[in-house]
Amino acid sequence: MKRDGNVVTFKITGIGTFQTAVGFKTTYTQLVSEGVTDFIIDLGECEHLDSTFLGTILGLALKVRQLEPPGHVHVIKLNDMIRSLFRGTGLDQIFDMSDPSEG
Repeated sequence: MKRDGNVVTFKITGIGTFQTAVGFKTTYTQLVSEGVTDFIIDLGECEHLDSTFLGTILGLALKVRQLEPPGHVHVIKLNDMIRSLFRGTGLDQIFDMSDPSEG
């Protein structure tokens, strides 16, 4: 995890599972309570995400959208399999899948 003001980058490595989702949710909940509004989820070293971890990322997106002003979740560096997973579940319609540093 890397924090730069109100932006936090999480780098997910290996496989995001129901076991790691608990710690991820605990961490992002604490960060939101500290005023963090924007998150970057770097999946460049992620091999797979299970449904629980996907749901946890979705929970983060829904949580920061309720902030005033709304926050954002960017999902970056998706491999083809994970990109297909996001498209197949419709999550590509929820997340900004472009790298904010490219804009």
